[in-house]
Amino acid sequence: MSLTKLGWNAARDEQFAPHLAKGLLPARVAVEAKHHYRVWTADAELTAQVTGKFIHESRRDHSVLPKVGDWVAIKRVLNEDKATIHAILPRRTQVTRKTSGRNTAAQILATNIDTVFLVTAADPSFNAARLERMLVMGHESGARPVVVLNKIDLCDDLEAKLAEATHAAGEALVLAVCARTGRGVKKLAALIQPSDTVAFIGTSGVGKSSLINRLYGEDLMPTLEVRESDAKGRHTTSWREMIFLPQGGVVIDTPGMREFHLWGASEGTKDTFPEIEALATRCRFRDCTHTQEKDCAVLAAREAGTLPRERHESFIKLQSEISHLREAEKQAGWQSRRKRDRVAHRVFNKPN
Repeated sequence: MSLTKLGWNAARDEQFAPHLAKGLLPARVAVEAKHHYRVWTADAELTAQVTGKFIHESRRDHSVLPKVGDWVAIKRVLNEDKATIHAILPRRTQVTRKTSGRNTAAQILATNIDTVFLVTAADPSFNAARLERMLVMGHESGARPVVVLNKIDLCDDLEAKLAEATHAAGEALVLAVCARTGRGVKKLAALIQPSDTVAFIGTSGVGKSSLINRLYGEDLMPTLEVRESDAKGRHTTSWREMIFLPQGGVVIDTPGMREFHLWGASEGTKDTFPEIEALATRCRFRDCTHTQEKDCAVLAAREAGTLPRERHESFIKLQSEISHLREAEKQAGWQSRRKRDRVAHRVFNKPN
């Protein structure tokens, strides 16, 4: 297939020029499995590995390694379906979250995305607060976030659930679909242009793989039934994979996530809570936290009932988490520098 169908454009031509001069070829990462990859070129699908330089640099920062969706410069192994990845082109957008646990490190889920579909279910597992977290992640990625309310066949009051999702989504588009019956899938497909790359993000069991199967026209991705006892799903996708749709467009499926840990969110909260951002311009203090300050327009709106209490509490909770994360990053950076200084001191002061 042509590189254009994979999302290549004139800007990429310019970025790749220095690598072309070195005899390297452009490719796009389709599957990631630690330091092993599957990449697509204009005329082949190859198994690829990164250079030793990449592995060395990744010990300090895992984000330097190729991710699904990355455009890379490769050197093909003669007479084999293998290649070595030598460089990564600049990432236009990237969906990122904080790694699970206590580590303060970023986990890149997918790169160079045009639209990120945030999939949630209209069944008992629906959670507006979780959707708001997903939206912060989506807005922060730089891609266009679209909320996909799946499994509408399992909803007793679709209008009420759709209204709840729309309220949580702010200004983002909300689509009601059903992967099982196909309802609404045509509207979803219409949002994917032939040269677009889209990603599906959501918790386990919301039907991401089923939606991708519908878009493709046959079962590509494995699916599992959701437990009836608690409406929780089970992981069916264990790696990030890029899929080329027959009608054009590239889809990236991601593993279902149990938790959405935010990473480096700054503008994302503003886009997710546009009504609070608008109110904040009328606060007395420019650095108002909207928690206890005098003449706070946000608190006044909550008191008057024009700003729902749940939206305000979600906003404050997310802001607190982001602040805590930034402080943890500073602490981790300070400890890392201190460790390097101690090592350097031992090396340079080692007795002869």
